[in-house]
Amino acid sequence: MTEIKKSLLFYVSIKDCDYLVDLDFGVESKLEPRYNTKSGWTSIKSFPFLNAAKSKNYSKGLLTFLATQENMLKYGTYHLLKRTRLIKHQEEERDRLQALKRDQEEKMRREKLHDNDEL
Repeated sequence: MTEIKKSLLFYVSIKDCDYLVDLDFGVESKLEPRYNTKSGWTSIKSFPFLNAAKSKNYSKGLLTFLATQENMLKYGTYHLLKRTRLIKHQEEERDRLQALKRDQEEKMRREKLHDNDEL
């Protein structure tokens, strides 16, 4: 049997994420925050996910037949979240690009005025 080990190479800081997939079972913990309820994130797509741990065992096997028995099946929700506010380094980069654009526009305006003066 092959054991899958977690590698920190596959993890990134939440600060570096513009999008996030969050599985919400309605319970928050320090290690598993409910990002869909946090400011700074907005859900752009969501869909139900069967919570096997909270569903009755016999109903999971007969999911197709018992889909109308909502009291037997418990669901969580997957959310595709999009960051709604920029974090500091993104704001700094945005401000730098805006300043660069303003400088280029001002330079073009001066060149145009200079060209008109020569005529």
